[in-house]
Amino acid sequence: MRRPTKILLVTAITAMGLVLLLFVGGFIYFRYFFSLDIDLFGSRPLHYVQPEAWAQGECPLMKYVEAKKGDVLVGASMYWGAGGGGVSMGVTAVPKGLSDKARWFAVPMGRKTVSLFGLSYHTVSAALDESSSPPKLYVDAARTGDLSEAQALLGTPSGSESGAAAMWFGPVAVEPGRETGDATVKVFFISAGAGDNQRLGVCAAGYMAGEVKLDGQAYRVAVIDNNLDGRYSTVDLDSQETWWQADTLALDLDQDGQFSTMELQPLTKAVHVKDAYYMVPDGSSSIRFEKYEPRMGTLDLGAADATLVAMSDRLRHNLTGLDGKWQVPEGRYGGERFSLSKTDAEGAKWTLECLDMGPLAKFEVRGGETTAIKVGPPLVLKVEAFAHEAREVVLRLALAGVGGETYSVEVQKGSVRPNPPKVKVLDSAGKVLAEGNSEYG
Repeated sequence: MRRPTKILLVTAITAMGLVLLLFVGGFIYFRYFFSLDIDLFGSRPLHYVQPEAWAQGECPLMKYVEAKKGDVLVGASMYWGAGGGGVSMGVTAVPKGLSDKARWFAVPMGRKTVSLFGLSYHTVSAALDESSSPPKLYVDAARTGDLSEAQALLGTPSGSESGAAAMWFGPVAVEPGRETGDATVKVFFISAGAGDNQRLGVCAAGYMAGEVKLDGQAYRVAVIDNNLDGRYSTVDLDSQETWWQADTLALDLDQDGQFSTMELQPLTKAVHVKDAYYMVPDGSSSIRFEKYEPRMGTLDLGAADATLVAMSDRLRHNLTGLDGKWQVPEGRYGGERFSLSKTDAEGAKWTLECLDMGPLAKFEVRGGETTAIKVGPPLVLKVEAFAHEAREVVLRLALAGVGGETYSVEVQKGSVRPNPPKVKVLDSAGKVLAEGNSEYG
C-alpha cells in the first residue's frame, strides 16, 4: 500500500532536481555568457557590465551608466519648472523643519500628452530651502503629496546655468505618476537663478549604453530617457510638433570614444550614418539598425556655405555644403537651426546664425524632384526702434535674408565674437543726431 507514496516521493525529488538544474544552468548562462551583474535585492538595475554587439546592426542596451552632474548626455533631458512662495497644489503635508521662506516648484516630468486644450504635463512637487548651507531640496518622490518624511537632498555647485550659479541635487528615484503608465526613473534636480527668476530643472541621472557594428565599423551607442517616463523607445514623428516626445539617441559618429552635442538626436524611426540610412524598430532591451534605401529628392537653398539642421517626419539631418544643395530623403521637414558662413582672404570663417527660420520653418521634399527655397544674401539691415525710458530709445538690429528669414548681428569670427558694431543715427538731411556703440543681448 505504500508503494505509490514512494513513487510520488521519488517523482517529487526528481522534479525538484530538474528545477534546480534549470535554475543553475540559467544562472551560469547569463552570468558567464552575458556577464550579467545581478542584484538580488533591487538596489540597482540589472545591466551588462561589458556590452558587446550581438550581430551586424544590433546591440544590447542593458548597461545602465550613472551619469556625472553636467554630463552632455543627461543635459539633453532637461525640463524646467517655475517656482513660487506657496505650497504646490496637491501637497498634503510639508517636510519637517522646512523654512517659511522655502520656494515650491512643480517640475514637468514623465509622459506628456496633447489635448484640445494644449500640452498636458505630469509634474512632481519639490520644495527648495536655501535658509541653510548647503541648500536642501525636498522632493515628492513617491508622488503621494505627503512630504512629511521626505529626506533632504543636499545641493552641490556645478558650473553655471542662465548666468547664475547652479546647484545640483540627487540623484533620486521618482515613482511614476498615477495612471500614466510611466516607470520609476532616477533623476537629478538643478536649481538656477534667484528670486522671481529662480527655476528648478530635472534631468535623467543616467542612460543605457552599448556598441553597434554598421558596415563593419563599431560605434558607441547611448539612449537617454529624454521624456523621463522610465522607458527607452522610438517615436513616430508624424508631425513637426511631436519630436519632443522622443527619447535621445547618441551615436559616436566620429568614433573618438566621446559624445558631442552634434552626435545627439531624437530617437526617431530612422537615422543617417555616414552615407547610409537605417530604420530603427522600437525596442527596450536592444537597438537594431536595418539598412534601407529611401526615395531621394533635392533640396536647393541657393545659398553658398550654408549649414541646416532639419527634422523630417522620420529622421534628423545635419546638412553642410559649399553650394547649399543636398540630396535628402523625401518627406516633411522642419528647420531647427540654420547658419551662413564665409571665409575671408586671411582664412578666418565668419558665421551668421538664423533667428527666424522663415520659409525653412516648414517645407516638403518630394522624391525625384527639386525643392528650391531661396534664402541668404543679399542681406538687408532691419532696425526696430522702441521707447525704453523717458528720453531714451532702444534700437534693435537684425539682418533679413531674401526669403524673409532673419539673422542675428552677433557675427562669429572663428570662435571669437567681434566687438558690437558702432551706430550712427541720422536725420533726413544726413545730420548725425546720435552715435555710439551697440550692445549684444
